[in-house]
Amino acid sequence: MSKEKVKDADRLWRVIMFPLTSASSNVHNMIYLMFFMVFATEALKLNPVTTGLILTVSRLVDGFVDPFLGALLDKTETRFGKFRPFLVIGSIIANFSIVMVFQVSFTVSEGSKMIWLITWYLIWVIGYSCMQVANSSALSIVTKNPKHRPISGVAGGIYTTLLGILGQVAAVPIIRHYGGFSEPKGWAIITTLAVILNIVLLILGLTAIAAKDKKEFFKSPNQKADNGTNKAQFKDYIEVMKINKPLQRLIGSVTANKTAEAISSGAMMYFYMYAVKNVSLQPVVGGFSLPMGIVGAFVAGGVAVRFGTKKAYVFGAWTNVLIMAVLLIVRPFSGSVVPMFVFLMATNILFRRMTAQNINPMIADIIDYHNYTTGKFLPGVIGSLFSFIEKLVSSFGSTIVGVVMGYAGYKAGVEPTSTLYWATLLLYLGAPMLGDLTSALVMKNYAIDNKMYKEMYEQKQTVTNEIN
Repeated sequence: MSKEKVKDADRLWRVIMFPLTSASSNVHNMIYLMFFMVFATEALKLNPVTTGLILTVSRLVDGFVDPFLGALLDKTETRFGKFRPFLVIGSIIANFSIVMVFQVSFTVSEGSKMIWLITWYLIWVIGYSCMQVANSSALSIVTKNPKHRPISGVAGGIYTTLLGILGQVAAVPIIRHYGGFSEPKGWAIITTLAVILNIVLLILGLTAIAAKDKKEFFKSPNQKADNGTNKAQFKDYIEVMKINKPLQRLIGSVTANKTAEAISSGAMMYFYMYAVKNVSLQPVVGGFSLPMGIVGAFVAGGVAVRFGTKKAYVFGAWTNVLIMAVLLIVRPFSGSVVPMFVFLMATNILFRRMTAQNINPMIADIIDYHNYTTGKFLPGVIGSLFSFIEKLVSSFGSTIVGVVMGYAGYKAGVEPTSTLYWATLLLYLGAPMLGDLTSALVMKNYAIDNKMYKEMYEQKQTVTNEIN
């Protein structure tokens, strides 16, 4: 490949737009994280413990599907590329199934609702996994520039923040306007809008990756010819997990955070119902979180570019431990101290960007690290292995919410009690505090810093110049 084509393919706009494919899949994921528990218990009147188990089993299935998809991705070479087929097929499956879950469930007989929900949620999981496996590994080919990867994180952070705040600010008022959580009209509107947004964001993201989703970019930079050593095999999963220490550290850290996120997200609406006792405050918090999240995306990117993704990640985790501790101790949920609650929640979103948006750049670094140390370029294996273990552990977050809420006495329409107050408080604020604390401690010995990446990157440049 000529140097001119390489330079054209590595344009910064591609790095900025590529995270739109991840934002596309996150449209659905956001709805499930924020609303599935409330939808199943309030709209379909299912037991919270049962609903939590549905989410746990489905996420376990999701995790076990990922290694298969990762190996398949590494073997895939089509006229449409390696990653784009997974993104498009996954989007089609996810969009169809989310309509089946949130819209058609209302028309299913009472005796069949549970089976219907489980079936279509599992189908959605497969579609989402197709997109996620591609999203988690494609950055490794979109750019090899160590300064560009955090910029991709900045863009992804902004997109994620906008989506999250959109969900909080718009979704709840829409649902409440059309009769509340038990009425179908509001759910139909927000899921239809989610499908449209998913398709638009995906199309934009596909244009960014098109020039790099080609066979010439799939070769290991450490080999001048494709001799078959990059074909994924089952033993590669065992080898990668055994020898790749940075991957072990990142998996442990992110698993703690994702488990806490699943618990906190599943408990969000219950928290505003029983701890804050003011559901209307939730969109207000979301509104103030929007500018803080956008600022946080740039701050997190700037810190990552200057000091490295590891330092940005760890600093964000420790800061949020402090914020959650203050909220748990002071509990400023009513009266004149409500502005303090809104401010701290918005500030939490700011520093949350330092952990969340640096995950994919770090996975790309780990893919390069494995190639640097073994000569094998296995983006699908590493991305799906990361996803598999993270989901395997964090899948129990939903069950924790369901069990705790069940034992706290929750059922649809129940009045607030002191037990529900403390249950939702600990689920929504306590879980993220413990998750961030664990996350920061696990990342202490993460080996890929600016010095290591510079060493890897300089070797890639030398080999790439020899090939060209």
